[in-house]
Amino acid sequence: MGKNETQEAFEYAQNEISGLKAISAVEIETGLAHGSLVVDKSFDLDAASAYNAEVVKAKIKAKNAMGMTKEKVELMIIELSHQIHMIQPTPNEKFIVYMAADRQSANIGITRKAVLEVSKRIEASLN
Repeated sequence: MGKNETQEAFEYAQNEISGLKAISAVEIETGLAHGSLVVDKSFDLDAASAYNAEVVKAKIKAKNAMGMTKEKVELMIIELSHQIHMIQPTPNEKFIVYMAADRQSANIGITRKAVLEVSKRIEASLN
């Protein structure tokens, strides 16, 4: 993955998402981040990225076990009391874009649009 393209994608997210805490591009199979941006230094992005990759991996296995192999896992939104997390798999289901933001500051519609755009940029830089 090109470092410049990844960093540009994350900078785009930082400009678009109010209350952004952190964002990363994570390989689903290994849980390893291939690029990240941390705004809130108290946020443990490495742990969050790895665990959320496991969430997506489990969902892919579940849908495949139910015979839905042609279905794609798309955006997952997790709302916590004070944060919102979005997990956007790339179309090839090899990577996720994982993002956390302050729930009071983030506009869900704008955040969703930005995370989808970052996902597209990450996917393009992987090819």
